[in-house]
Amino acid sequence: MIVRGSLALILASAASPALAQQVAAPAGAVTLDELSVTAQHRPERAGDVPISLGLRTAADLDRHEIRRADQAINEIPNAQMGTLSGSLYTNFTAIRGIGSGLIDTDPAVGFYKDGVSVGNSQGYSGGLLDVDRVEVLRGPQGTLYGRNNLAGAINVISSLPDPARVFGDVGIEYGRFNQLRGFGIVNMPIGDSGWAVRGALSGSRNDGYTPNLATHRDLNSLEDLHGRFSVKGDITDTLEFIGSVESQSQRSYDAAFQRDQDFRAGRARVDILDPFHGTLDTTTARTQFTLKRENGDRIVSITGFQDRNNEYRGNTFPRGYFAPLEAQYQAFGIAGFRYRTDNPFRGSYQQFSQEYRYISDADDRFKWLAGAYVEHSKGSSTYGLKSTFSPGGFLTGDSVSLASKADIATTAVAGFVDGSYALTERLKLFAGARVGHDWKDIDYRFSVDNPSFAALGFTAAFASSFRNTLSEAYVTPRAGLQFALNPEVNIYASVSRGYKSGGFNSAFVSVGDDRPYKSESLMTYEAGWKAQLLDNRLSIDGAVFFNDWSDQQVQVNNIATQSTPIQNALSSQSYGAEAEGRFRIDEHWSVRAGVGYVDATYEDFKNAIATGRSVAIDASGNQQQYVSKYNGSIGGSYAWKTGYDNLTGTIDVWYNAKSGFYFDAENTLRQPGYGLLNARISFENERYALSLFGTNLTDTRYRSIALDVGFGPLVAIAPPLMVGGSVRLKF
Repeated sequence: MIVRGSLALILASAASPALAQQVAAPAGAVTLDELSVTAQHRPERAGDVPISLGLRTAADLDRHEIRRADQAINEIPNAQMGTLSGSLYTNFTAIRGIGSGLIDTDPAVGFYKDGVSVGNSQGYSGGLLDVDRVEVLRGPQGTLYGRNNLAGAINVISSLPDPARVFGDVGIEYGRFNQLRGFGIVNMPIGDSGWAVRGALSGSRNDGYTPNLATHRDLNSLEDLHGRFSVKGDITDTLEFIGSVESQSQRSYDAAFQRDQDFRAGRARVDILDPFHGTLDTTTARTQFTLKRENGDRIVSITGFQDRNNEYRGNTFPRGYFAPLEAQYQAFGIAGFRYRTDNPFRGSYQQFSQEYRYISDADDRFKWLAGAYVEHSKGSSTYGLKSTFSPGGFLTGDSVSLASKADIATTAVAGFVDGSYALTERLKLFAGARVGHDWKDIDYRFSVDNPSFAALGFTAAFASSFRNTLSEAYVTPRAGLQFALNPEVNIYASVSRGYKSGGFNSAFVSVGDDRPYKSESLMTYEAGWKAQLLDNRLSIDGAVFFNDWSDQQVQVNNIATQSTPIQNALSSQSYGAEAEGRFRIDEHWSVRAGVGYVDATYEDFKNAIATGRSVAIDASGNQQQYVSKYNGSIGGSYAWKTGYDNLTGTIDVWYNAKSGFYFDAENTLRQPGYGLLNARISFENERYALSLFGTNLTDTRYRSIALDVGFGPLVAIAPPLMVGGSVRLKF
């Protein structure tokens, strides 16, 4: 139904001139809010940008009770965000079927907070605090955004300080599973200087929604403390300054797995000793200077710094999962052997970045920008694996711990230029290119704390230690044409190249996996349209695309060593389409719908590792992991004046759906298609707001993660029905 309805929107846009003439605007007509973006590093109407864009404003996020980045991304056609293991630090983000199932390396989708690149995907998982909008740019963004924007880019733009007035907003939310969240936002001008500061703080916690038989403590719980402070003002008449510091601390009990057979039987509980738990702390700071020249041009400097630290430990596997393996060790004479009783992880990441941009006047026929970028980062990750056994045998002690530690340093430099030229009043040419170079080096060490265990050859398959370097240059151009069919509709076509850095395996590296894996490259061919119809009451945007990419980096499970090496699939491809429409019917009713279709496959992947077995398979022709062919959403909103205390009531109902997909390259672990029904009712005036909300109202059961590390499929249960309410006070 979602697909058919959205296709109707596409057909409507094709017939847009006739439709606009035939459907008259109602008396006292209202219009859609105009959407402004900075996707091309300058303020523009979203409908004028020749890029397939998904956009969620602050009002959109509030109406749908969106508090975290993954919730926002998953509402946008052909975009998704989740985790690979159920844990916060194992983020998976994809656009148009192109993503990175890679835990500890470069992402395929760029993520930017207020113009600063989040260089490591472990920092993608987090909350949205006092956000003005979220922009999702589909397709390679290598020209303006650079390396590791192979599939696209996500911009999270915070609300800026306002020097014109004092205001604030405080609130509290409570929901099922003792979900409690409090937040506050304060904006304060600094006298009459034109400067202002803005602060935002939120804290949340919940008890978790997955009962655990072993500890009698519910899992999939989260505690989150998140704050930001920003300042904005003019140093001189021509020089503007913006600065901000943002910090977030998250503590979770997650990655709770049960056997797939238990999930199929409808069981909601898990049985895990010492459940996996830990913290993920991130801090981002930025300064931005903008010099406004007399001719209207601008020079922008953005300096960014990031710091991330995470530490996890515990177990994700149900009791008895490794019993067959433990029996083998016991038969070998190691009594009481228990495998992987603890799986500690400790990671850190620091990044400094500097970008300079020269941006021409927006009113010129020839609009252009040029710039330079430099980034340096250092990352460290330590993975552990502890097993225990009864003392007194031929092994010394009562446990053995394996550990791998990798320190990776990266330096990246680039220069770029991009612009558009109006060939006629209706036809525009746009083009650009970025030239860059990456340098990386790794220092890897493997250790075992029980020499008697190593002496028996149990660790012989692991690389002991190595150092390696990587140096690679790249060019990421784009070019296209944009044509205005009329003042309301424009079409465009483009071709662009994306690039994703090569790198190193860094966790329990097996012998032979200590060589660098190759960089990825992608060519994308895209055609799209933007339409504003019916006196700006109807907006329909869409695009069709074909992606052809080489040397895709794929992370797999090596059952023999329990490691997760990255391999290159020689060639892959995806093709499809997306469309989104908004319709403001009258002052009361509005509708929004979106649909995505993507067919993403491995074209040549003959050296893939089988799921749950330590053998090589040919995965050529298989579907990409985690990617649904069909995805979409549809929702409606009704607003009315209540007649009491100047309150406006609003009812929002929306439905998100996706078709079935696979969790593995062999296409054996599958989640069937499902849909989630959600609703919210709110009452708001200029002084306060009240709301009641519910997500997954039909309590649909589905898997958020599935994997097999050699002893049968395991799954993690996705969030069930959630209901709650909130109170806000404004001043």
